[in-house]
Amino acid sequence: MREPRVFGETRRRTRRNDEPREHRVSLRLGDDEMAAVQAGATLARLTPAGYAARTVVAVAMGTLTPIPPTTRDELRELLEARTALTRIGNNLNQLARTRNAGGDITDEQLLAVLARVEAAVRRMDEATVVNMRRRRRRD
Repeated sequence: MREPRVFGETRRRTRRNDEPREHRVSLRLGDDEMAAVQAGATLARLTPAGYAARTVVAVAMGTLTPIPPTTRDELRELLEARTALTRIGNNLNQLARTRNAGGDITDEQLLAVLARVEAAVRRMDEATVVNMRRRRRRD
């Protein structure tokens, strides 16, 4: 007996009025590859075959561009640096509010926040330079 599918609200097949799909492609995947396809299909609320077909056609037609792992790592680094800068900005606002209200803010506290700002800006600069170099090579 087959196990029930894990999808919540699986999409119904879309009826194609333009032309029937007569061609088949058979894929052989390793365990890790199949797990990735199944995970993507679950997120897209499609069957693995439907997800694979939609993704392959989108890449082939140029409507979806795969992101290499190194680029994903760079984007992740930029997002992490941006998040860090946002948090640091919040810390600076809290310190300024406290100091303006007559609170005791030590020089050590200010220097610690400024050191974090410098480190986050440095990370952001490094990631941006790497990203720019990669884009120049592609152009």
